Formats: sequence, structure tokens, C-alpha cells
Amino acid sequence: MDIHPGLQMPTVLRRCSWCGEAEKPSRRLKKCAACEYSMYCGKQCQRSAWEDHKASCRYMSHATKHIDPLFEAEVRPFGFINSTAFSRALNDWAEAHSWALQTSTQAYILKLGGIKFLKNPPLFMVCYDSVCQTTPGMTLAQRNPATTFTLNSQSVYKIDEWTSSHPTNAQYWAETAPEREMVAKSMEERCGSAFACTLCVVVKCVGVTMSNTMNFPFLHTRKRRPLDNALVDILEDVMVLCSATVNKGFPLRCLEGGDSKIPLPGKFLRRAGKWIWEPLFADWDQYSPTNKEYQAFTEALVFQRKTDLSPKQLLSAVLAL
Repeated sequence: MDIHPGLQMPTVLRRCSWCGEAEKPSRRLKKCAACEYSMYCGKQCQRSAWEDHKASCRYMSHATKHIDPLFEAEVRPFGFINSTAFSRALNDWAEAHSWALQTSTQAYILKLGGIKFLKNPPLFMVCYDSVCQTTPGMTLAQRNPATTFTLNSQSVYKIDEWTSSHPTNAQYWAETAPEREMVAKSMEERCGSAFACTLCVVVKCVGVTMSNTMNFPFLHTRKRRPLDNALVDILEDVMVLCSATVNKGFPLRCLEGGDSKIPLPGKFLRRAGKWIWEPLFADWDQYSPTNKEYQAFTEALVFQRKTDLSPKQLLSAVLAL
């Protein structure tokens, strides 16, 4: 169950919305002038993305120009100048923890029944409730993207109920369909028959009405349903492990250019005005719970487990599904 086949996770936070290339000192990403949300390497990537991006771009542009004053008032207690800045911070947090969120989502749906439960096209979306940890007076340099929010809960919504709950939800769902199709096409090329469908994930924040959405790939597993109790225990432990790394600010990512598919825990550090991910160690075999250098990470891993597997063994097990 490799959710990132053939995809290297860059150490820098933001990537081009079209080609996925990370920002470099010699090539800064540029925001789409219309929606001010999607970011591109340059005009070529923006032109290539336009057919898939234009519907959501128009929706986002209109929404930005007609923001509900309630949204603006809700984010100010957290120190954000407007809802656009808040939305960007929420997106950066989700990107910082993309491996953990995608893996936890996959494990959660597998526990519920996998593609048999989800259906294709999906009948459900996954919702993460988060809690904002920022306060007024914090500078941009103090807002570490890995710690600006914490996970509170996880649930599933029926898509038709979500789209019918508010007119803007229905409009958003219709106009972002091309982006979901783009994700599906990209994942089919990388995963082949292992790709099942595109799963929409909604990220909400306690006390804030607005939310962000992401499109995750959902993959078929090598293990046939129903999963036995041992595999269910592994999935539950993996979900708790992912949540712990998110809430304690240790993003799981694979080393850029590395051979191993097993992610490593790390930290986002401020370097030359940018947030750069650096691993705690180069290989899990270097990690020791008794090493004081890794004390904070070891404390983050203290939770009631269903299995006796180490973090590395858990991550290896979920990748083998």
C-alpha cells in the first residue's frame, strides 16, 4: 500500500501545483494571480494546468472577493489577518503531514470495509477536525507549518449530504471535479491497477466555519477482505502512530533521493526564510528509545498499542498491505 509510488517528497514545504517540483532558491514558485492559491514553477506549468484548474480557480477567485465577514472574524483570534491566510496555513500544515494524513485515511477506510464500503465513484468523504494552535502576535517565522494545528477527530460524511447541506458546497464540488479527475489520471499512471479511486478529504478547524479540501488516492490492497484481527490491530496502531507524529510536530516523510519507502520522522526548521524538513536520523536502525537526543520523539510514541511492533515494523507492515 505505497501511497507515494515513484514520488519523491521534497524537503521544502511547497510544490508546483502542476508538476510537483519543489521550490528552489533559483526558482521561486508564483501564485496564480486570480485565485492566489495554486502555485506554479512558471507560465508553462500554469498554462498546462489551466484546463483542470480553471473551474476551481474561478470559484476560488469569486469566493475570495466575496468572503463572508464571519469567516474573517473567526480567524482573527488565531492571529491571521484574513481567511485566505488562514486557509493557506491549514493547507501548509496538511502538506507538511501529507504522508501521515494519507496513510491514516487509507487505514481508516480499510477498517470500514475498503472499496466495498467506499464504492467507486466514492459515496463518502473523510473529514478531519483540527484545532488551531496559533495566537495573535506570532510572526510568520514562529508559525511552524508542522505545529500550527493538531488533529482532533476523524469521521466520514456522505458526499450527497455534504453537497446538499449548503449551496456553496454543491457549487464547489461541481467546479473542482476536473482537479479530482487530474489526480485520478496521475495516480492511474503511477499505480496502474492498484489505484481504486480519488478520495476527497475535508479538513475543518474547531471554531472556524470555512474548511479546506484535498484529494487523496485510495488504493487496492494485496490482502483480500475481510481483514483478520491481526491486520485490523496493525491498522489501528498505524492510525495512532500517524496521529502522534502529527500532533507532536514530527512529520513523516521519505528522504528525497533515498531508496527506502519507509518514511522517517523529522522537523521543519526555518532556513533562509523557508521551512525545510530535516530528518531526525538517516535510518530507523539509528533510532534508540534510550537515546536522549530523541527523547521528545520517544515520548510522542507513548500510546496504548494493539501490537508489539516497533514504529519501523508498523510502517513496513502497512506498506506491505
